[in-house]
Amino acid sequence: QRVRDRDNIFNPLKYIITRPSPDNFLKASAAEGMSPPEGEGPTVAPRKCEYDPVTGVPSEYNQYLPSDSAESRKLKAQEEGPEALEKLTLKDKDGNEIEKQLPGGKVKKKQKPQVVIDVNTRNKKKMITTVTGLELFGVKLAEASKLFGKKFACGCSVTKSATGTEQIDMQGDFLDKLAELIVKTYGQSNGITKGDVYFIDEKKKVPYFDSGSDTD
Repeated sequence: QRVRDRDNIFNPLKYIITRPSPDNFLKASAAEGMSPPEGEGPTVAPRKCEYDPVTGVPSEYNQYLPSDSAESRKLKAQEEGPEALEKLTLKDKDGNEIEKQLPGGKVKKKQKPQVVIDVNTRNKKKMITTVTGLELFGVKLAEASKLFGKKFACGCSVTKSATGTEQIDMQGDFLDKLAELIVKTYGQSNGITKGDVYFIDEKKKVPYFDSGSDTD
């Protein structure tokens, strides 16, 4: 009787779950359709996707665009020639290109590129001058950063903003000198006029130069 009772005593060793080896785990995961853990198993190279400059979607999906969509009409117009594509470009009475149709029939005008200069205080004492929008005029930020750093004898570098766009940061307050230098350096070569330069004043974007001094 005692031997029989001893066999019925709970034995925790019977219920110990052993950890499978990595090889067995990968085999079991593959059989169940599970992906292997990070760092293990074969890796797949990322696929490069090229977007059509006219439709804005991958080229292989152009044939699936709805025939009445704006992208499909642009694609057909491009095949017919530049004149047909020009007819699809909406413009207002001033010649500005209309970018988007809004609900209710209203239209959104395509915003002109702008150069925006902002001066902020960091760490309660360090002044930082930030300039954005130069790349919209075809200015290479790396070359502009070297020019500004040499011209003003300051630390200057290309950084990324919180929105992911690139900008130039300069150590110091160079608002007035920088605005003049940008127009003087990139006015003729890149088409930056005084009317394209803005600065941040009390969290508002305002023109740096007077409206009457747009050209030199």
